[in-house]
Amino acid sequence: MTGDWEWLRGSQPSSEVPEQLCAPTASPALNLGVQVIGSNIVGNDVVELAARYMAEHARLELWMGSHEPPLGFRQQFARSRASSEALLVAYEAWVAFETAYRASGKKVDQVRDGRERLKAALRGATDALIRARIE
Repeated sequence: MTGDWEWLRGSQPSSEVPEQLCAPTASPALNLGVQVIGSNIVGNDVVELAARYMAEHARLELWMGSHEPPLGFRQQFARSRASSEALLVAYEAWVAFETAYRASGKKVDQVRDGRERLKAALRGATDALIRARIE
């Protein structure tokens, strides 16, 4: 029986979900999107990327729940882990951008690099969610 669970032995525990992502919904991924979209400090291009991220998260959840045959524990674990890792990368970029924006005196032109990193992180997180469904 131990052999069946050997694959878990080398796994690193996923980081805890930051407290800031625990509301207003039960989904940290959706809460990140809500924070970005509701912030009023990003442009429509970032809003669109955050909305795509939220949509791909929902697609992955729907896919996992309706997969035939049902996904095994190992398959669910791998996909959940990919989703969690994508979330944390996007969240870190969001926090860095938001912090830099406030520190700049709310001058968007001074945080262009952080904004581009946020966009790249949201694209990367979205791509990771898509890959989780295809792999």
